[in-house]
Amino acid sequence: METFAQRRLPFGARSRWRDPRRSMRAITVAAALCALVGVAGAADSSRSGIRTCKDAQGHPLITDASDPRCYKAPLTPEEIAKQEEEDRVAMDKYRECMVQQRSDQSLLNRYPTKARHDAARHAALAEIEATLKVSNARLEQLFAERQRLRDEAEFYPKGNLPPKLRRDIDSNSALISAQTEAIAAQKDNAAQKTAFYDGELAKLKTLWSPQRGEGRACVQPRIAK
Repeated sequence: METFAQRRLPFGARSRWRDPRRSMRAITVAAALCALVGVAGAADSSRSGIRTCKDAQGHPLITDASDPRCYKAPLTPEEIAKQEEEDRVAMDKYRECMVQQRSDQSLLNRYPTKARHDAARHAALAEIEATLKVSNARLEQLFAERQRLRDEAEFYPKGNLPPKLRRDIDSNSALISAQTEAIAAQKDNAAQKTAFYDGELAKLKTLWSPQRGEGRACVQPRIAK
């Protein structure tokens, strides 16, 4: 529909007349398209590693992130100390990871199957059980000796024991105390061995698992020199 301003123009001029509102819409659409193109270009540059930086003279460069011409301001002493600490922590974690990997591989080489591990557990505990059997038998002997000495001491109701009998009773008491402590230590050793092999078995179950290859490998950090 023609406006009043259009009707007042000569016929030839009407065809060249443009509505200002249409011009503004065209400018807005063009600006939006440019913005979309710019965003898409930035996304492509980000994916491809392209970025904008400046060289030492302040000239802008459009290049990849590893271009040595990109100028980086020297670090302050505080930044250097912080970077060195981060590098130290990263290297410590890497070394710990490598030590753990070697330990795991050594354990796996020693016990490739559960049967091998069970055999090692049985041998270790069997040795302790054999020692305990001997110790308990010795303790029973000492108890029997104590009873014999007590029976002999009954012939001296006033406690006037002969020196040798008193020495034998004191020696027997000391041996019983020592043997009792030894047996307790051997039982503690058996409990520790059992806990040790239980811990190894729990670790080995993860190493024997088919999903073991999915574990994270140790990655050596890149330390800037």
